[in-house]
Amino acid sequence: MEEQIGPLVFVENLEYPYPFAVEQPPRFWMEETTGVLAAAIEVYMRGEKLAPAQLELIQIYLRQYLERAVIAEDAMRSRLLDRIGRVRTIGDLERLADSLSEAGVEPF
Repeated sequence: MEEQIGPLVFVENLEYPYPFAVEQPPRFWMEETTGVLAAAIEVYMRGEKLAPAQLELIQIYLRQYLERAVIAEDAMRSRLLDRIGRVRTIGDLERLADSLSEAGVEPF
């Protein structure tokens, strides 16, 4: 089943379902079919500077993921969501990814 989130188009990979029972599972970046998100993630993974459009795509991706994912009970989902919009650099993104990991969310 195809799902569009902003400019991103996701197709569920039935071989790798989200492991928790949720109403609407988060979409994983590797399920995105246009290729623009994968390209942005690759730039991030190489530690290179993201173009503003790439950063925006990653923010859209992270927002949907965090809104839908199961997180630790003591995690403050709203604070983490607020931080997504304030990401401007690779360092910001790495610190956010660390905080997400501490909350039990592994979007990368």
